[in-house]
Amino acid sequence: LAQIAGQRRGEPLLPRSPATGGLPCSAMEAPIPDKRSLPPSEVKEPTWSKPTAHVPDDLAGHFITLEVLREAYGWKLLGMLAFAQWGIKGMVWGYAITTSDFLLREYAVTGPKMQVYKAVAMLPFAMKPLFGLLSDALPICGYHKAPYIAASTFFAVLAYVAIGFSPEGLLQVRMVVFCLLLGTMQVSIVDLLTEARYAEKIRERPEHGPDLMTYVWGGLTAGQLLATASVGIIIEHFGPSVVYAIIAMPAAVILVPTCLNWLEEERITESAEARRRSDMVAEQPELLALVLIVGGSSLLLVIVGLMQDSIWVNLGVALTVAVVVLCSFGSLLHPVIGLTNCFFFIQTCFAFDISGAAFYFFTDDATQYPEGPHFSKMFFASGLGVAFALLNLLGMAAYNRYMKTWRYHGLFYFANLLLCIISLLGLCVYLRWNVRWGIPDAWFVLCTNGAWGIVHMWMWLPGIVMMSHMCPKGVEATMYALLAGCHNLGSSVASYSGACLLDSFSISPRGEPAESHQFKNLWIAALISALAPTLTLAMMPWMVPNARQTESFMEPHETATAGSLWQRWRARDTAESEALSSTAASSAGGKDDYGAVRSDMSEGSAP
Repeated sequence: LAQIAGQRRGEPLLPRSPATGGLPCSAMEAPIPDKRSLPPSEVKEPTWSKPTAHVPDDLAGHFITLEVLREAYGWKLLGMLAFAQWGIKGMVWGYAITTSDFLLREYAVTGPKMQVYKAVAMLPFAMKPLFGLLSDALPICGYHKAPYIAASTFFAVLAYVAIGFSPEGLLQVRMVVFCLLLGTMQVSIVDLLTEARYAEKIRERPEHGPDLMTYVWGGLTAGQLLATASVGIIIEHFGPSVVYAIIAMPAAVILVPTCLNWLEEERITESAEARRRSDMVAEQPELLALVLIVGGSSLLLVIVGLMQDSIWVNLGVALTVAVVVLCSFGSLLHPVIGLTNCFFFIQTCFAFDISGAAFYFFTDDATQYPEGPHFSKMFFASGLGVAFALLNLLGMAAYNRYMKTWRYHGLFYFANLLLCIISLLGLCVYLRWNVRWGIPDAWFVLCTNGAWGIVHMWMWLPGIVMMSHMCPKGVEATMYALLAGCHNLGSSVASYSGACLLDSFSISPRGEPAESHQFKNLWIAALISALAPTLTLAMMPWMVPNARQTESFMEPHETATAGSLWQRWRARDTAESEALSSTAASSAGGKDDYGAVRSDMSEGSAP
């Protein structure tokens, strides 16, 4: 991805030396010469007598890269990123999100309601812009980041302890959802603030930025794979609540580097902070308004989702929020940014989520759904999860090898239609046709889900590249948080829409005995879910620029709000008011001149 970003900025790819383990030569203090390329007189053999183990070039390159990163960014930042990105976002979040379905199943939550609760628990990701604004505008004791990380960690650990150690039946389901929300809030805040910190460091030392991103995402992926591979065994043998009891300690460990100030924050004086707040309001009022709109909308959905049982009321509020967000982004941002973001928001809203019913379809046992696949907890949580993650990596590799120079329209048309075909093939498992054809459920689901994961990466990665093009210089962090938050808000709307779609076809499984009738119409909901996103492709020619991914579709000097509808309305009103003022002044001046002439004439005719 770093190489793609380099090409996108017009930078040449760095040559890769086999002596550095495939890393760019600029990432090293100096290339390591291969002994075979030196003259025989300069080759020095080791003086010890015992044979030594050969260190592979790749491994040596990795050790050298870590040393270079330590010298460039400091061991404190690397340690903080290991705790935050590898530990919290990778391992802790991997355990928590995979277990949430099984935890809600313990409370006999119906499939549609499960989607609403999960959407509520995920909303802190849509509130990232608001968290960023609070940390920037309201420091605690002079610090912008560490107090917020510590506070979110404190509440997350309490939430995990409450879920993991409370006696069965003590916590109501809404309290459980609120605890899951607190855990998600820790991941969201820790991710946002550590991203902001290493972004600052990369701006100071950009030559090692790709290596730092590899360090972050490599460890994060390893943490997620570790969590996914082991969570199924824990759920199978000990239950879902035990998972949250286990992750309470890893979630709390980040307090150590935070309290030791491994973020290396400097305390801000009150006068400097006051100037910074005034500058934020004066320089980008439209972005500030969008942050408040997205954050307030997410908070409203959280309150309604926790207090209102009707999924239709939740959908009504979500659709109202969607209209407000669409109008706000379309009128306050640069036309290209606004239209492109609105297209992806609409398409995300149309990707109706039916995962709540599908979860029960695959995990119900023989007494609950005799005709079903009867997947074990270990296979559903760990087997499918690990296979999906590995095939995602295959999708990334295929995109990087073959598709990174495609134009956006061609790639999005191709990936969307292929994703629709794969989703339509998935209908066979709901209709049980694969059983008639003699294909086992496990193999059929592995193949269709794996293919879906590969193709989904071909949509997600160019979307990330396009999003980076829509972040003008000077407001990159704010714009990226806004665009990502808008996308997460759209995912919540899709969950509410999918829940009502399931309810309208009387699909409400909850893990009860003999509930086969609940899945009779599931294939219809899956058919609508597969076809709906493709309907939005008709709008793409008018809303998404057909540029290459390596090309920028905005001028370097353009701001995020230049040429927006709001600015054009203000300019028109200003011009009209100035014209009226000029006309009024001219009229007043004309009357004064006319009066002076009449006075002179009267004085001249007097005897």
